[in-house]
Amino acid sequence: MRYLLSLFFLLITLSVSAQTVLTIQGQTYTNSDETWLGVVIPRSSPTTLTFKNNSIRSSNLYGYMLQAGDETVAANNNNLDGATITGNRFTWTGTDMKSITHGLFTGHNINVNIKYNYLDHVPMGIIRKSTTNMVNTSGGVAYNIIRSTNVGIVVKGMSGVHIYNNTLYQDRSTSETWRGLIDIYTNQDVNPVSISHNTRIYNNIFYTKYGTTCINVIDIESLTGLQSDYNIYYCETGSPRFRVAGSLKTFEEWQAMGYDTHSKVVNPNFRDFVNFVPAARLNYGTNLGTAWAVGLSVNAKWGTTDPEKATQNGTWQVGAIIYKEVVAETPPPAVPVYTGSVINDATPSRIEISYNLSLTNIIPAASAFAVRVNSAARSVTGLSVSGSKVLLMLASPVVYGDAVTVAYSKPSSNPLQTPEGGQAASFTAQTVNNNRSAPPPNQPPVISISSPTKSEAFVAPATITIDVAASDADGSVTKVEFYNGTVKLGERTSIPFSFTWKDVPEGTYSITAAATDNENSRTVSATVSAVVEKAAPAVNQLPVVAILSPAHNSSFKVLAEVTLTVEASDNDGIIDKVEYFSGAEKIGESLSAPWSLSINFEEEGTYEITAAATDNRNAVTVSDPVTVVVTREPRRYPDLINLFPNPNNGRFSVEINHDSEIEPTNVIIVNLAGKTVYSDTMTPEETSRDFDLTSMVPGNYILLISGRDRILTAKQFAKY
Repeated sequence: MRYLLSLFFLLITLSVSAQTVLTIQGQTYTNSDETWLGVVIPRSSPTTLTFKNNSIRSSNLYGYMLQAGDETVAANNNNLDGATITGNRFTWTGTDMKSITHGLFTGHNINVNIKYNYLDHVPMGIIRKSTTNMVNTSGGVAYNIIRSTNVGIVVKGMSGVHIYNNTLYQDRSTSETWRGLIDIYTNQDVNPVSISHNTRIYNNIFYTKYGTTCINVIDIESLTGLQSDYNIYYCETGSPRFRVAGSLKTFEEWQAMGYDTHSKVVNPNFRDFVNFVPAARLNYGTNLGTAWAVGLSVNAKWGTTDPEKATQNGTWQVGAIIYKEVVAETPPPAVPVYTGSVINDATPSRIEISYNLSLTNIIPAASAFAVRVNSAARSVTGLSVSGSKVLLMLASPVVYGDAVTVAYSKPSSNPLQTPEGGQAASFTAQTVNNNRSAPPPNQPPVISISSPTKSEAFVAPATITIDVAASDADGSVTKVEFYNGTVKLGERTSIPFSFTWKDVPEGTYSITAAATDNENSRTVSATVSAVVEKAAPAVNQLPVVAILSPAHNSSFKVLAEVTLTVEASDNDGIIDKVEYFSGAEKIGESLSAPWSLSINFEEEGTYEITAAATDNRNAVTVSDPVTVVVTREPRRYPDLINLFPNPNNGRFSVEINHDSEIEPTNVIIVNLAGKTVYSDTMTPEETSRDFDLTSMVPGNYILLISGRDRILTAKQFAKY
């Protein structure tokens, strides 16, 4: 262990009525041991202690920095009654966040005055402790700066502790400390337990960076007589938090318990986080009387002499640093200070920014404000000033859970200001309290199968139409899926929710439908059982056929062209072909509609014409017969031509015997169906003609000679 005495050590011991007077001033203590009992104050007899303007610097993980009291019941308890510990600087340089090093420890001594001290990174800052239900009647913890501790001030088993005008700053996260800036609790290390009643907390500044607890009342018993008010609270990353008997409380819930009625959630706007001088007076305190009227000035420094002081003036200021009263002929106008901002549930597109003073209706440009929602910029479309509030209208509303910040850059023209001309300063991104309510839980969609019904039966191959009724009370149905068991048949994304299941074979099927809403909540319908029975063998229906023309008993001349027209249909299938018969002789067929055939009757006589229709299942129906009478005109020129050879292979010759009364002009060859396969004109001088018709199909043909619109003669020949 090493101690560096940088100044003088003054120890004066006087024996007056068995009372020892001990003053320790201007000393420097430096320790590098892991375990250290600290600067131990002698207390074997009643002692009037003054410990002032000293410096203690240590990195110990266990023990104390200043031990001015006892942990447990001892003969020298309360021998330091009324001690004064003032103007000292405590600096802890260790790195273990779990260290329990006690800083300024005054156990089992009442009425101690702990003022104007600076505690920097001390794990356990100021400890007021008792195991014997000690009660203070004077003294207190006031005007101290406590920076970056595990716990700032501890009240354990001691009543009547006054905590006034301190500045408590915490930049540790909740993973680095679970304790509060102030912890108050019953000392249960003894039996009977030692209680902590009537703690008074006024005019303090509580500043947390990461949402650690401001005031932690560890047990319900310690709420007895607790008073806390006229403080200011601020958290850089959210709202101030409190804890009561292990239950986390918001500022509003803490106030609802009856505490901090006049306190504010305000950014103290420290110039830096070393000296903790506010940018302006923080007039939020209450008058605590002349005994507590002197605080630290904005120029306070710690060394071997008293840090500079300042007396409360006007409205009491909060925190350890006090602005002196400024006397001027024309005081500058008060500067409006940003105190917080909020988005309320009723106005989700509006940020309400609060200042501590009323503002005049001078409107800066919207570009003076920068709003970010979940780290993305959100446009400001308009703003207005109402009293001490600035109302920013956003381009789109904020929703529950959004993280919102707002910043203000003081513009050169039309800055925010009071009616007296005090201009609001710029501020960097500040957290906006998002009070949007959580949306109600999504209601799942409702779905039922309206068709088929439970009693409906089908015959294979069946067509089953599945009709579904689907709705969503708080949204919309985006999809309906149709299932046979676990096999998906299909889906629909819009009304009507209907699916046609075709060619279903015989069997029993479990049909369900599932509806999905716009928030992906899914509901499956009750199962409908569908039975598809085996179909009875179908009886093929015969086709229907009738001859439309010619009419029954029609008369025609030999070789006249007759068009046979037939109507044919099939009720349970299709017509594959229609065949045409003259008596028993087939004279032609058609394989597709229209069903018709052209015929040239070569011989006179009476013909019985029928048509036979065959369907896709080979069923045949024969029409009723139609009788056709064919008569022959007198053949005036039977020997007009000779045709040879006959039969032939398609190569043959025709000799023409001219007569002065006849003038052959055309030669025509037709098949027995009446279709023309050859046609040409003749000259009056032509006496013979050779034909090469080898491309014709084998069969019987008729050669016709015509002239002056009439048939002069005809010859039948066969091609093999």
